[in-house]
Parts: sequence; C-alpha cells; structure tokens
Amino acid sequence: MNVRQAIIAGLRRESILLPKVTRSLRNRAEDDSSALAALVQAADALEPLLAELVNKRPSKLSNFGLKSAHLLAGLAAEDLESNSRLAAIAQNSIVGIVFIDVAGFTTFTEEHGDPAAIELLGGLENVIDRSVKASKGEKVKALGDGYLLAFPSASQAVRGAVEIRDAVVKRRAVEPGWPVRLRLAVHAGEPSIEHDDLLGHDVNLTARLLDHSAPDEVVVSSAAKELAEKRLKKIDFKAPRSVKIRGLSTPVVIYSAQPVDGQQVVTRSNG
Repeated sequence: MNVRQAIIAGLRRESILLPKVTRSLRNRAEDDSSALAALVQAADALEPLLAELVNKRPSKLSNFGLKSAHLLAGLAAEDLESNSRLAAIAQNSIVGIVFIDVAGFTTFTEEHGDPAAIELLGGLENVIDRSVKASKGEKVKALGDGYLLAFPSASQAVRGAVEIRDAVVKRRAVEPGWPVRLRLAVHAGEPSIEHDDLLGHDVNLTARLLDHSAPDEVVVSSAAKELAEKRLKKIDFKAPRSVKIRGLSTPVVIYSAQPVDGQQVVTRSNG
C-alpha cells in the first residue's frame, strides 16, 4: 500500500476530517502553482489532520499515513529553507553562476570502481563546501560528476571558483594519488529560482561554457568579467577568446581566470 492509498483509507474511516482536508489543500493550492510545492505543502496540511485521526482511532494504517505525511512535511521545510537561501543570494538580481565538472571521472570510475569514485567525490565535496561557504555562496545541486553553485555576485563567483580550483591543485601536489582535475565555468545573470534550483538561459549558457574549459581551468564569460574585475585585484583574466556556444547565434567571449603572478595551471588538449 502506498502513501496515497494509506491516507485515503484513513480518511474514509473518519469522514468528518474530509472538509478540513479540502479547505487546507485549497488554501495551499492558491499559494503556489508548482507541482512539487503542491505535493509537499499538501503533506504539511495533512499532517495535523492525520494526527487527529490517529488520536481518535489508532491503527497501523493511520499511523503509516501520518508518518508519510510527516516525512513529506519535512521535505517541504527543507525545500523552503533552501529556496530562501537562493532568494537571499539573488536579492540584488545578478547571480554569479558556477558549473563544475570532474574531468575524466567516467574513466576513473571504470578503472577503479564505484566505491573509489564515491570516495573521490566525497573528498571533493568537502573542498567545494569550504570555498562556497567562504564566498557566501550556495551549492545548488550535485550533478553526478559535477556541481551547480550560486553566489551573490559575479566577483564572489569568480573568487570561489578560483579558490576551488587552486585547492584541488594544491591537494594533488601533496597527495599524488588524488587524481581530481576540475573544469569550471563562471557566468553572471538573472536566473529564475524555482524551489531550490536555478533555471533559465543564463544557467544553460554557463553549463555550455564547460565545453570550452580545459582541466584545471576556470573560464569566465565576458559578462561576469566586466562585473567582477574591479573587485578582484588578485585575479587576472587572461587568454581572451571568442567561442561558439550551442544554441546561440553569436559567439561568446571568455577568459581564463588565474591568480595574479600565479603559476599557469591550465593544461589544454590538442584540438
């Protein structure tokens, strides 16, 4: 028996609760049109009503429905908290967007197996979390062998991306067996925020910039560079080049972000 069946069966045994459920769900539906939001908010509305049912007529069935609603209500709270953090980041309209890809991850997984790959990503995530927190950013989501990050400004996004790249390079230097190499792309724009996710043209553009990033390179769009460079005295924007982006009719100018007077760490493949 699934969650829906358990809740319906429980309500059939106590029909007096049906008008209350109807009113609660109608009020929730008026607040938000998102399907996911409707699901978790409905669970939030059902939870106290099912608790009343359990108190009146305890049973395994009604308890199961209550636990299920409680779980989904918890997801609702997490969703709202994460969405609130992203909204705070976007309060000045411009969001710094960063995509990260682990170069060679598929080959590593094939050669070393899933457990080693999971351990590798765990170590990388610790590095990313520290840098994101220091730059007041938000890890929006993991993408298998990559990540989507958001920052309150273009300068914080560039700084955060460079810090992540440099931290990985330094760790490789002291741990020769740690094979992580990253490709990173930075852009700035006004993405849509939809329940703890970033959507829209600017997000898609940032993801496609990864196609033009070499291992150990942070590529930055001209839009992000123009917004960030005055605040970043310790970062140079080098190697400007015009690249063709899938789906766009006009090329985009990108730069390679490097610490001032820092060692060039980018390794480009031929072709």
